[in-house]
Amino acid sequence: MWRRIVCSIGNLFKMGAKASKCKSPEGRSFPFLEDKSTIEVMKETRTFFILRGLPGSGKSSVAKKIVERYPSISVMASADHWKISPLPKESETDSSRYDKLDQQIKQCLGDKQIVVVDDTHHTRERLDYLFDLAKEKDYIVFIVDLRPANNDLDSLAKSNRNYTVQQLKLMEPELQKNIIPYYFGWFLARQDAEKMRTNAMDFLDEIWKNETFVEEFVKYAKSDSKENFNLKEYFQKKPSVLHCTTKFCDYGAVPNCESYAGSKIVGDSLSRCFVLKVSALFITPRTLGARVELDEDQQLLWPKDEEAVGSGDQVNLPHSSRSHITLACAPGEHAVQTGLDLLDILKAEKSEAQPHPQVRMEQGQCCCLGEGRWIMNLSNSIKVKTLFSGFYAIKKSTAE
Repeated sequence: MWRRIVCSIGNLFKMGAKASKCKSPEGRSFPFLEDKSTIEVMKETRTFFILRGLPGSGKSSVAKKIVERYPSISVMASADHWKISPLPKESETDSSRYDKLDQQIKQCLGDKQIVVVDDTHHTRERLDYLFDLAKEKDYIVFIVDLRPANNDLDSLAKSNRNYTVQQLKLMEPELQKNIIPYYFGWFLARQDAEKMRTNAMDFLDEIWKNETFVEEFVKYAKSDSKENFNLKEYFQKKPSVLHCTTKFCDYGAVPNCESYAGSKIVGDSLSRCFVLKVSALFITPRTLGARVELDEDQQLLWPKDEEAVGSGDQVNLPHSSRSHITLACAPGEHAVQTGLDLLDILKAEKSEAQPHPQVRMEQGQCCCLGEGRWIMNLSNSIKVKTLFSGFYAIKKSTAE
């Protein structure tokens, strides 16, 4: 019934942008080009690389290396190929210049696992357009910022005679800004994500066979039909890309997100492979989720402002207790509720003195905490491969 995710830690080592501070593109370390474990995970994940920088900053060189590293599954879409010269300040009337390039990008998305776009990408309007394209096809976005050593625009202009120093200066301010995503997090590799979804559905199938669960859960479920209640249909709202959020940023509106995005640990971790440990599955009348337990290195990416969480009854939880993967939500609920439900469950486990009703299941002990809250601590944890990045496309609904 259950499909286990088998992952060899020895053979392994999930959207964000940080400026390169190296003296040249050749001197910068890129996990997706050099780290063997990251390269293996990239090969089984849909990724969308947006190379960003002034003309002559080395974008084309990096783009070619990506395509060479991932032959047959990658493609480069280049503005230079279509003879599109970047304008210091783009306008809506300039967008038609990108028609042929955009047509190529759309054709590549879905046909190739790895799509690389080589252009200056110095306007937010252009970036937002590409973010939306990636979101439609469920690609993980990686922004690769390339900057001239010591901001030496004179040398850059001399090596690239098509642009004057003044023209480069007009493009530079926007390129110096870090692009803050909606949230940072670990994004599951496609195969592991599908197996997690399968495990979640198996969990629902098995727990629904238990009369104790059915009687207790249905009382609290937000459904008009209690007699014909269907657990799987109830949890139809599922995220298209499974991930474990570290920092919710709301594109820069959340306090401390700028410092988090600009931190060395985030910059060093972007596009890198991480193996997460799933230790439990839990269900409430609002959400279905998986608890993630972070190791010491992964803890470094968990924001300090998410430290121990307390409640009115003075129950304190360890750092990163909220770490989770949202698997599904009930109608009207948002993914952010999953982490709140997990904290509520963990507090209940610690604070309630009376023994909880328990059900032995195939993969672990399932415990009822009342009010439709159940958690199954896995006998054998599930390991999932992820890539660390950020989600950039504009979202209008609440997320985690």
